[in-house]
Amino acid sequence: MSRLPLGPYPGIGYGHLVSTTPGAFVVRREWHIHPIPVERPEHGWQDQQLQCPDCGRTLTVRVSSLTRARRRQQTWRWISAAGLAAAVLCALAMIPAAAGTRLALSFGMATGLVLAFALFMRLGLEDGVTVRWPTVTRMRGHMLRWPLNTPARWQR
Repeated sequence: MSRLPLGPYPGIGYGHLVSTTPGAFVVRREWHIHPIPVERPEHGWQDQQLQCPDCGRTLTVRVSSLTRARRRQQTWRWISAAGLAAAVLCALAMIPAAAGTRLALSFGMATGLVLAFALFMRLGLEDGVTVRWPTVTRMRGHMLRWPLNTPARWQR
């Protein structure tokens, strides 16, 4: 479940890093966010070259079809639920376990919780758009970003 319902055009955009302001505890980054003006294909995916209007750099993004994007969301949802289920099973198995196995079970529980949380947060970014090679390592100040005032999952 991403921030916006999936539609014929991607809701997520790409951002150009404008400024970075270091603070005492937080680094503030300001972004110009541009839409991805590519219609979703009927089936499969489509690689598209985009040119940033701020710096002129070319980025390659892969836009998936509606069915493929929904399938990816469902996959992230299931893997996140599996990590949470593994954490709960490890916690329940710790009750009758011996002292020697509790350490391994607590490690499994922590791993399952971290996996479930990380994939649940990744699910909020899933819109069927990914940055493709070789630009994923050389984006230099560019990133997939949601536009300002996009409601979060819990605000809908």
